[in-house]
Amino acid sequence: MNFFIKNRVIFWLLLILVLINLGILVSFLYFNNRSQTPACCPTTTGPENLLHQELRLTPVQQQQVGQINAVYKSTAASLVDEIREHRGIILEELDQEQPDTATIRKTAEALARLQFKLQQESIWQYLALKKVCTPEQAHRLSALYHELYGCPMKGNQNQNRHRHGWGKQK
Repeated sequence: MNFFIKNRVIFWLLLILVLINLGILVSFLYFNNRSQTPACCPTTTGPENLLHQELRLTPVQQQQVGQINAVYKSTAASLVDEIREHRGIILEELDQEQPDTATIRKTAEALARLQFKLQQESIWQYLALKKVCTPEQAHRLSALYHELYGCPMKGNQNQNRHRHGWGKQK
């Protein structure tokens, strides 16, 4: 009889543990699937949405900014592809036993022209975006570009110059 009592306790203990594990598994699957966004709904953390939020654009401005960015992306994408191609050519030539410096120089010059065109496109994009913005938005856009390119704005140039005592003269 003692044998049956021991087995019954173990049986119920195992049954409770199985139910707890099933509950944990169901909870995990439910909350894991719930946190994922559906494929039909775009996420709101993209660069354009960040720009919309930071500048507090109106719906009309958002549409204009979207058109400006679409034109920029189509133009810049082809330039970026060409830049990658030219970098690859240079790297392949540098990998040769006897690299042809004339080929490297010509490719580097072509690469510089492409980078110049890409920089021009970025400037035209900025100017087009600035036209869409109000003066306050244009100031914030300028600050965002300064943050993006890592350049301090005028008046903030020496703000963090001597952090943690580095660079102080004794």
